[in-house]
Amino acid sequence: MSSKIVDEKILGVWHGHSTWGFHIGPCRILIDPFLDDNPAALSKAADLSPTHILISHGHADHIADAAAIANRTGAQVLANYEIAQWLGHKHHVKHTVGMNHGGALKTEFGRVMLVPAIHSSSLPDGSYGGTAGGWVIEIFRPNEKCYRIYFAGDTAPFSDMKWIARHGIDTFIVPIGDLFTMGPEESIEAIQWVAPRTVMPTHYNTWPPIKQDPLAWSKAVKEKTGATPFIPAVDSLFELT
Repeated sequence: MSSKIVDEKILGVWHGHSTWGFHIGPCRILIDPFLDDNPAALSKAADLSPTHILISHGHADHIADAAAIANRTGAQVLANYEIAQWLGHKHHVKHTVGMNHGGALKTEFGRVMLVPAIHSSSLPDGSYGGTAGGWVIEIFRPNEKCYRIYFAGDTAPFSDMKWIARHGIDTFIVPIGDLFTMGPEESIEAIQWVAPRTVMPTHYNTWPPIKQDPLAWSKAVKEKTGATPFIPAVDSLFELT
């Protein structure tokens, strides 16, 4: 791997709901782009220029702006096989990589693996969206172990999270909104299984049905797990250490 990339800081940004970005040198990762119709977002799709787009599943609140951004920027889109085919055939996205659970892809910054999630995955036009997933992003650094981010996606807790985290997780991004995903209480057990150094909440407070108190969640994390909770402000860059 090029030291020009791996020597850089790792910066993160939460764009609201379940849309996240990570900046690694010249690489810009964007996960689940939902911006233009996202009431929690401050940025618009036209504001972002990722090099890589990762899609966890096919629901509109995770994929709505993926094709427009990819077609404008030429970003490589990683998704399950069905979503990759849909983006190519329906939206003329050129640079897609269709994957399946347990499969990994080497990248300029390291490696990404598509891992299971327990959730549905229809596409906005009603097409079959394959099975939902999460992502483990491995960022290679010289002379030390790689930095691992586990983006759980929309999911319930499941015990195989222990297997996903078997090599250690530095940052865990976990949904807490309830109703469509696990809620705050269930997320504590997931955090205990994954045992990350840092944990961040996602998929909450976008609409009233998934309204949660992140400060109460943070207090529970401190009391019941060994992880350090961090609640990002929307569109504020933070460094992952």
